Amino acid sequence: MVYILGLALILRLVLINQSLWLDEAIEALALMGRMGPLLTYALADFQPPFYHLIGWLWTSMAGYSELALRTPSLLAGLGTVYFAARLGKEFGGKKIMYLAGLLTATNPLLIYYSQEGRTYGLTTFFVTAAIYYFYKVLTNPKNKLFTIYYVLFTVAFLWTSYLSWFLHLALFVYALFLRRRDLIISQILAGLTLIFWLPSLISSLGIGLNTVASSPEWGSIVGGISLKALALTWVKANIGRISIESDLLYGTVAVSLLSLHIFVLSRIKLKSYLSNKNYQLLLVWLSAVPIAAAASLILPVYSYTRIMFVVPAYLLVLALALSHTRLRYAALIISLQLLSLGYFWVNPEFHREGWREVVRDHGRGATYALPSRAQNAPLLYYGVPRSQIIEPKTNVELKSKSIIYIKYAEEV
Repeated sequence: MVYILGLALILRLVLINQSLWLDEAIEALALMGRMGPLLTYALADFQPPFYHLIGWLWTSMAGYSELALRTPSLLAGLGTVYFAARLGKEFGGKKIMYLAGLLTATNPLLIYYSQEGRTYGLTTFFVTAAIYYFYKVLTNPKNKLFTIYYVLFTVAFLWTSYLSWFLHLALFVYALFLRRRDLIISQILAGLTLIFWLPSLISSLGIGLNTVASSPEWGSIVGGISLKALALTWVKANIGRISIESDLLYGTVAVSLLSLHIFVLSRIKLKSYLSNKNYQLLLVWLSAVPIAAAASLILPVYSYTRIMFVVPAYLLVLALALSHTRLRYAALIISLQLLSLGYFWVNPEFHREGWREVVRDHGRGATYALPSRAQNAPLLYYGVPRSQIIEPKTNVELKSKSIIYIKYAEEV
């Protein structure tokens, strides 16, 4: 386990010091108090506030550098590897523990969001830990400590991501199906904590519905549901944030990889899959995808990033299947994950937006023009005065001889 966690740490440290991109910079400014009181910002954000609280506590001690802002996600990424491996051990011993640990440690999408100062990596960690303790309560009902841990981690993921609420609903239904009074009560107790956040949720829903009504195109950009979005969820879960310019080549790679995974997953007998509680729990975990997709028919909230907390579930299913195959198939899938990761590393076009480099190359004294000043957070974070950030339609006397126009989200 130590070696797997060491590998996971090394892979997650590569490129972790990239420039902040827009959403990370907005979060950084909020934590620095430059967007008003943090609670006011959290109330306006379309996510529950727990990540902001963790970020505030951490940055008040560690500062606001790129590395400091991303450290909570880095630690959460390691925690996800740990609990995925522990679940593997519970499901089938050390062989599945090592398979699950290695698959999670080398997964390019999980690595990417272990390096981002946003909520997705933390949500994935909380969900994975909660599922682990759900299983422990399921198999050791007399140990009340497991129940306490389960409730705590469930509360944590509920207060970190709205889409995780769909998983909570699925687990509640599963607890009813099992007729486990202790798990039903745990689900209810964790869910009741959300009463305090309902006014903010109702406000966010109103804003979201109004935005979609006035600008349907924006809804399709931020979270529209489609067959392509569902397919992309699986593809990105396996190859990460890379893409291939040729659609034909990209499709060929995706279909080839899918064929390999289908072959491996076919090692699991369907009857065993449906009757075994290990597989049942993983299916419940994965059911958050279709539930979130259905909800997105009303309010567009679906994206593979927001539903990323199901990736460890898929990797655990894969680990269980690989335990019934020859070792070379596990080596092949892990090698393909590392190949995708390496392709990401050597291609700057897939890296985060280089705002730091823009300011470094042109200086803080230049005037920067954006299609909309709503995207000015990265420039502010890297020290450009607000007065030197303009929109093309602005009519002011410019003191700078240099104007840098950045076509950020110009089409939108």
